[in-house]
Amino acid sequence: MITRKVGEAFKVVVSTKKTLFGAQSGDFSAYYAPVDNLQQKTVVAGGATEAELATASRSATLTANAAINATTLTVDSSTNTLLEGDTIEYSTGKYAYIKKIDGATIYINKKLLVAVPSGATINQSVKLGEYTTQDISIADPGEYIVSVEGSKYSILVEQRIKIVEEDVVVVDGNNDEVVAVGY
Repeated sequence: MITRKVGEAFKVVVSTKKTLFGAQSGDFSAYYAPVDNLQQKTVVAGGATEAELATASRSATLTANAAINATTLTVDSSTNTLLEGDTIEYSTGKYAYIKKIDGATIYINKKLLVAVPSGATINQSVKLGEYTTQDISIADPGEYIVSVEGSKYSILVEQRIKIVEEDVVVVDGNNDEVVAVGY
């Protein structure tokens, strides 16, 4: 359980472990309710928005067609600047995570949802697959359950929070935000 002071602003972060990229803030709902009355929900406006990483742009050019459902991309290895671990946008709004690069072959974590033609440029995305709520501030002392739902993706993350009137004692040195993992 995390302890917060009355009125203290905090966020809940949902990490999808690089499996979900590009979801819209409206795809998530966030709310909190007192532990003794879970029907008394208070909605956190804005859902959850995806964190983005400021980084240098990296890209690669395909040298062969990539069919729908493919899990590899063939690129010009002499000009490829993508790295293992990068998230790529291979078509508008379509993302994948690079698991491995072996010469001119890029292995991605999921099947392509659309065909990508030879000559197309794929770009590193700045999206991280981590979604953050807007600031949450609870005015009344007590124990609460804070929930973030992404029913479209079968994600439900809950965190128990205790709101107190006295100053919060930070034990671990990092009491800035609650980090929860959704799969």
